Amino acid sequence: MIEQIMKELEARYACSLVRLAGGYTNFTFLMEGTSPVLVAKVANLSNHDILNEINSLMLIEGLCPAPVILDVVVMNDMRIMVMDYKDGVNGQSILDARDWEQAEILYKCIGQLLALQIHSTSFAENPRGIRKSNIATLLESDLLLDFVDDELIKQSIEILSTVDVNKQNWVLTHGDFGLHNILSDADYNMNVIDWEWSEWGNPINDIAWVCWFTKLHYPEHAHFLNTHFIKSYLLNNPISITPQQLKASSIYKVWNILYRVNHATKEVQNEWVRRLEWTLHLDFSDLC
Repeated sequence: MIEQIMKELEARYACSLVRLAGGYTNFTFLMEGTSPVLVAKVANLSNHDILNEINSLMLIEGLCPAPVILDVVVMNDMRIMVMDYKDGVNGQSILDARDWEQAEILYKCIGQLLALQIHSTSFAENPRGIRKSNIATLLESDLLLDFVDDELIKQSIEILSTVDVNKQNWVLTHGDFGLHNILSDADYNMNVIDWEWSEWGNPINDIAWVCWFTKLHYPEHAHFLNTHFIKSYLLNNPISITPQQLKASSIYKVWNILYRVNHATKEVQNEWVRRLEWTLHLDFSDLC
């Protein structure tokens, strides 16, 4: 199927397709030979994430540095989003290279970017086809997943019950924000990619996810990097953030992934259960 899609896209746009990595998800291809250079992201019509991303990118066009959608094509039960190509180095490669001086700068930059641009769009009872925070639905479901231990479920409900669900505080959130979804050039001009998990919700969800991701993957440098990130955010958007809110938002994000892996392999499920337990014991007090 994907091979046929590639052939039809190459014929339609007179280009050759090269699979992209470095932060891009799904079947994402560089469309070499077009002017300007374009990118095509391909997903099944049943994939609601890509439609969510399309609606988000259309909403933020001109408000936030992100790919601009040029065309949306339906072909062979697949939806193809064609957008302009954004050059730059994936931010996570800086972390993986252990360039902590550069990483410090990037964490300050993404704090400012998140505060001033990504979180600049407030919810006004019109979701515009974009997913809404499902924290209330999660609690109503009692978090019933067969592969999650009852004690972990109980602890999660206690913490999630403290989450602020007031829609007046909602903004458009990226949903998977962090350096792994940032492309940056040498002058720290940035573009934010992969908006599939974007949703209307509390801005602390994005903030917590950056801190959680850094603590999980780069624990020895997490305090240093996350402190710079949060200070930069608060300098540009002085909201109230508590350790309890950061933990609750992190638990919320992890549970959404647990539901996504409900039909995944046992190995994947066990890994996310392990991360849930780790998150329940995580201390965010050093950041607030």
